[in-house]
Amino acid sequence: MSAGMRLFLFGLGVVLFFVIFELVRRRRFREELSIAWFAVAIVLMASTFADRIVDPLARMLGIGYPPALVFAWIIFCLILALLYFSSVISDLKGKIKELSQKIALMELDIERKDRDTDNDGAR
Repeated sequence: MSAGMRLFLFGLGVVLFFVIFELVRRRRFREELSIAWFAVAIVLMASTFADRIVDPLARMLGIGYPPALVFAWIIFCLILALLYFSSVISDLKGKIKELSQKIALMELDIERKDRDTDNDGAR
C-alpha cells in the first residue's frame, strides 16, 4: 500500500472519530451506539498497517488470498452488528407494545370518568 493511501485512510479514520465524538457531545447520537462507531474509526486508522498483519496471519491460517481473510472478518462483524440491532429492535417493539397498552388503559379510564361525570350531571 502506498504512503499516500495509508495517510488517506488514517485521515478518514481521524475525521470519522471526531465526527462521532461531536455527534455524541451534541447529544445527537447515543453513547452505546457510538462505541461501535469509535471502533470502526480506530480500525480504519489501524488498517494503514493491515497488510503487515493480515498477510502473515493469512499465511499462518493457510489462506491463499489474504484479502479473503479481511472480507471474512468484515462479514463476521456485520453479522454481529445485525444481531445487535435485531435485539435492539426487538426490545423497542416490546416497549412500544407496552406503552400502547398503557395509553389504551389511560384512554379507557378517561372515558369512564367522562361518562361518570355526564351521568352525574344528567340527574
